[in-house]
Parts: sequence; structure tokens; C-alpha cells
Amino acid sequence: MRSLSRLSLAVAAILSLVGTGLTWTIYRTEVAGQQAAFDILAQRAARRIEIRIEQHLALLTATRAFFEVHPRSLEREVFAAFVSKLDLDGQYSGLQGIGVSQLLPPASETDVEAGIRTNYDVSREVWPEAVPGLRTAIILLEPNDARNRAALGFDMFTEAHRRTAMLQALEEGKPMATAPVELVQEITQDVQAGILIYMPFYRTEGTRPEGFVYAPLRMGDLFTAALAGRDLPLELRATDARMPDLPLFESPGYSEAVARETLASENRFQIAGRDWILSARPGPDFDDINPLRYTFVSGIIFALLVLTTTFAVHWQGLAIDRSRALGEMARRSAEQKDLLMREMVHRLKNMLARVSGIARQTARETSDKTEMVSRLHARLQAMAAAQDLLIASKTDGTDLEDLIRAETDQISGTSATLSGPAVPLTAQQTHALALVFHELATNSLKYGAAAQERGRLNVTWSVEKASAGQALKLLWQESTSAVTPQIPDSASGFGTRLLSLLVGGELGGTIERHPQADGLRIELSFPL
Repeated sequence: MRSLSRLSLAVAAILSLVGTGLTWTIYRTEVAGQQAAFDILAQRAARRIEIRIEQHLALLTATRAFFEVHPRSLEREVFAAFVSKLDLDGQYSGLQGIGVSQLLPPASETDVEAGIRTNYDVSREVWPEAVPGLRTAIILLEPNDARNRAALGFDMFTEAHRRTAMLQALEEGKPMATAPVELVQEITQDVQAGILIYMPFYRTEGTRPEGFVYAPLRMGDLFTAALAGRDLPLELRATDARMPDLPLFESPGYSEAVARETLASENRFQIAGRDWILSARPGPDFDDINPLRYTFVSGIIFALLVLTTTFAVHWQGLAIDRSRALGEMARRSAEQKDLLMREMVHRLKNMLARVSGIARQTARETSDKTEMVSRLHARLQAMAAAQDLLIASKTDGTDLEDLIRAETDQISGTSATLSGPAVPLTAQQTHALALVFHELATNSLKYGAAAQERGRLNVTWSVEKASAGQALKLLWQESTSAVTPQIPDSASGFGTRLLSLLVGGELGGTIERHPQADGLRIELSFPL
């Protein structure tokens, strides 16, 4: 089939640019829409977490009010009855319990330990050792289970994160949360990151606080309950902004989601004085069926439009060309002629490009017009001889030995020995090596073995295995009976560059020149 015309190619290029631009715009719009929809899901997840924490804070506020107004609130029976009506297990998943951490006056540990023993039938000292500052102890913690009993008597002021939150709560008089910590209730193998929220309470207005109403929260249980359901197909990671390396919560598949997906969202919100960051990635149930359907459809439509329009213009051009033809035989004859002309032009362009390069290099090398014409003529003769070999072979290549002999036979008075296997050469290799051997023979005639009566030339070659197939190794050895004169720079500069260009550039090989006291050794290698 005839190649596309310039007009049809121009039409195809313009339509392709327009279609690509519109498809890219649609793609960006769809990606932005996907991201916006994903952001809404992530914000919904963050809001659920906030609502869950707000419920716990409201519960803590109500508990403080209970302590401040009920005269017997610090009695375990009264407090346990209050907490039992809250239905913590059914309504507040993640909330480990509600407790009281009392501020202890000096030398009051014995009374506190007696109270714990009376209320919970647990012999427990206030622990651990006190630190400078306040002394506290957990005296009430409901519901009364094994996990919560493990925390009784614990002085939370002795731990840095708890101490910071307690001091902030005292200073500001409102709920304050800790950084991620491990709760003392974690007595099983199922250990989760946790936080504690403190709120100071006062039995009499204007007096010093009695202690703290506090809530220990297990983050894994809290997040699992808040995010339950299939309407949030997300993988999440929650961190405290000031401690990003210790996650509050991380979905089991979050790491895989990060590596797999490009959608991502991040929400920052405040929980009881702490900034939390919630990072979201699509989960396995995320609906990504045909996520870029409009981009895909528009791309197909524009591709079909380009193809249809291009071939319409192309076939219209063919119809016009056929109308000018004289007949089927004339058309075939013209096509054959066109094919031969294109082949001839292709080869002629390659030949002219090489002649032009040689002429430019020769002009830069020589200053005398006569010398330039002579050297240029000699090199063009070498190319002509190579072309004669190609024509005589009736193929696209020739034999290596025939090519070398065509050059060495021109050196009179020199005994030349050629030795090596038959090596067929391509047209490109023939043209390049014809110039290489011509340059070597010319230098030998002027300065080397051919310039002396008893000079000898020995050319050997072999085919060896290489990493990418086979490679030709050729040795050009000149031997003289007298010391060989040094080739002048004016004679060797262009020749050296020409040989490097031909062997390295066109043949992809290497050439090394080793001058010797009684001759010259040149090693040439290139892949076949």
C-alpha cells in the first residue's frame, strides 16, 4: 500500500494532538473526580472517629458532673452502679472503662491502699515510686474486670506522657489526651496502642482539685468499631502529629495499599488537645471498576477519528493519483520505476554523504590544492574499487580477502601475504573497510614497508566468538629491513581520525596502531 501523503500525515498529526489534549483533559478531570470522591470517604472516616471520641468526652464530662454533685460518688458501690448504667461494652467500644485518679496528700498512701483493698478485695500498694511533683493513684476504675484491676493503685503522674496531659488538664480545666501509650490494663497478648483522657474534678467550688476523672481508650477497638461497615472501603493509619512514628492505629493491609494505589488522602483534626493525622488508602473492597471509563472511551473515539480521517484523506489522494494514470500497466510500471529510483536515491545519498565527509576532512587536513585533489582522488578511487567489487559479486557484499587484495596489489615492490578464512562483508562494511585498507596501503607506500626494497606486508585475520555473536580480528603487520621513519603529524593526523571514525563509528569496532623499530603492527577488531 502506498505510503501516506504529507496532507494525510498532517491531518493525522493535528487530530492526534487535539485528541491527545482532550483525552488528557478528560483523564485529569476523572482523576480529580476520583480523588474528590475518595477525599469524601476519608473525611467521613475521620468524622466517625471524631464523633466516637466526642461521645467518650461527653461521657467523661457527665461523669465529672456526677462526682461534683453527688456526695457519695467516691464510694465504690455508688460509682459502680453509675457506670453499669452507661453500658460501656455495648455503646462505647474502645473505652476500657471510667476511673478516678486521686491527688494524694502527703503520707496518705496507707489510706488509699486500704480503700482499694476494701473496695476491690485487692492488696495493692501505690505504685511505682513517686517522682517530684504530684502524687496520684487510681482508686476507682469500672467496670470491675481483671484488666482494670491490674491498674488499681497506679500513679500515672510517674509516666511522662500521662504527666504532661494531667498538668495541661489542671492548667486549662478541660479534657486533655495523652500521646500514644501502652495502657497498664494490657495484660494479655492482644496489646494495642492506647491513650488516656483526663479531666480534673472539684468537690467544692474554688478549692484545689480532688483528682482526675479519666478514660483509658484502646485505639484498635475504637477505630474498628467506628469504621465498621462496608461503606468505608479504606485502609487507614492514624498518628499523633507530634509522634508520627508510633501509630495510634493501622489497618492490616495499609502497607500493601500504599504500594498498590495512587489515590491517597490525609485529614488532620484535634482530639482533646492533640493533633491527629488520619492517612487513607483504598482498601480491597474499594469500587475501582472502570475508574477511567470516560478517558478510555474518549481515547478510542479519538483514535478511530484520527484513523478514519487520515485514511479518508489518504484514499482520496490515491483516487486522484489513479485518475491520472494511463492504465494498470502504466501504473505498475510507474511503481516499479519509483521503487528503483528510491533505491538508487537512497544509495546515492549515502555515497554523497560519505564523499562530502571525506572532502571536508581532506580540506581541513591539507593546505595545498594539488595535494588535496590528489589525496581526495585516491580515496575516491578506493571507494570506486570497492563498488566494483560489489557489482562484480552481484550481491550486497563482497569477500574480505578480495577487498584487501584490491588494495595491496596497488603496492608495487612489496611482498604481501594474506591469510585467513573466507569472510563475507555487507555493503556498509565493504565501503568502510575499502577506505581503511586504502589508508593503510597509502601510508605503507609513503612511509612503511612498501617504501623500502625489502619491505614485507603480512595481513592475517580470524573469526572469534563474541558476546553478541562473532567478531573479526585482523592484524596488519609491516616489516622492514631498516629503521622505519616516524610518520609526520601532517601525514598521520587525518589518517588516524579517519581510521577511528570508520572502524569505531561505522563498524562499531576498535583499531590500535603499534609503531616498531623495524615496522608497524596494526590490530583491528569489529563485530560481524
